[in-house]
Amino acid sequence: MTTPTTPRRSNSTSSINNKGPIFVTGADGEKGSAIVRSLLEMQLQHSHLNGFPVYAGLPDASTTEARELEVLGATLIELDPIVKPEAVVDALRGMTKLCLVVDPHGQQITRVNAAPYARAYIDAAKQAGVEHVIFLSPFSPCDPTTPPGTPTLDARRRPSFPLSPNTFRMQFSIIESHLQLIFSTEQITTIRYPGIVHQHLLKFFANYIATHSALPLPNHPHMTIESSDLGDIVRATCFVAFSPTSRHGGKEYKVTGPQLMTLEELGHRVSAGLRRDIRVDMVEMPSLREILLEVVPNEESVAYTLEMWGLQWRLNGRRFEVTRDLEALTGQSGKTLVEYFEDNRNAFSVPIQSVN
Repeated sequence: MTTPTTPRRSNSTSSINNKGPIFVTGADGEKGSAIVRSLLEMQLQHSHLNGFPVYAGLPDASTTEARELEVLGATLIELDPIVKPEAVVDALRGMTKLCLVVDPHGQQITRVNAAPYARAYIDAAKQAGVEHVIFLSPFSPCDPTTPPGTPTLDARRRPSFPLSPNTFRMQFSIIESHLQLIFSTEQITTIRYPGIVHQHLLKFFANYIATHSALPLPNHPHMTIESSDLGDIVRATCFVAFSPTSRHGGKEYKVTGPQLMTLEELGHRVSAGLRRDIRVDMVEMPSLREILLEVVPNEESVAYTLEMWGLQWRLNGRRFEVTRDLEALTGQSGKTLVEYFEDNRNAFSVPIQSVN
């Protein structure tokens, strides 16, 4: 493990050859860890991607998961930006790119500290001379019925509804605003993944589906949602991280599935993927919270999950359209929900006590 006070290479050559160290925050969480792993694996597979040392920021470098990242080739940086934000500057000194991952599904991030956590990294990145910040967000403004192509950050659409200060959506909005205040537009790339991440269905509902042959969902069958796959989120992030800043700076991308679906249609896709009849149990919000708390013993994680879902609705009988930025970025389209369940049928076919 490298301590935050260790000086590293200068940024002087990175602006010339577009290569340099990449720092990933939240590497103890699902997304951050997956991004670190993918960055390292891609360099092993493609020699032309050498020259991007990977640093993993996490609160505890002694865990089994952290050591696995170290074995793969990551340099572990033990940090707590909330308690000691001053240490982050030294940790980011010499970094070329920062993958800013704020993941409330871990134990550290809450509705109170998400914005301060991210601000500590943003301020430190500016002071340390980081050239490019890649920000991952599970939220996006509501799209018009016919959205334009990938917008620049200056042309970003803002939500027309008031935001509660006690929500994760508001925390992420504050983070975005602060990022734009501190860094120039050309230094920021935003990757959005709104809606249901397919892996959440496995993480939160595998036991329920296996036991009841049903998928519990909010009691709004016609609510329209987006969906995405963790692998697609990671792939898009790594693609941007390995690319010259000038190629993606000042842009935002939305990584979503091929189409929107209602909650009722979500149940049909679960049945199709598992190749057996899965009904949809429409439950009220208190019941859904209780179901989630059985496998996620953390109220903040439950609140975050429910906020991510159900952000888009039918509008006058028409559906919102979805951008397909993953295909524009990588030349490959996202995984469909049916494909995800076909690949993971066994996880939903037998009763299990818990899912980590």
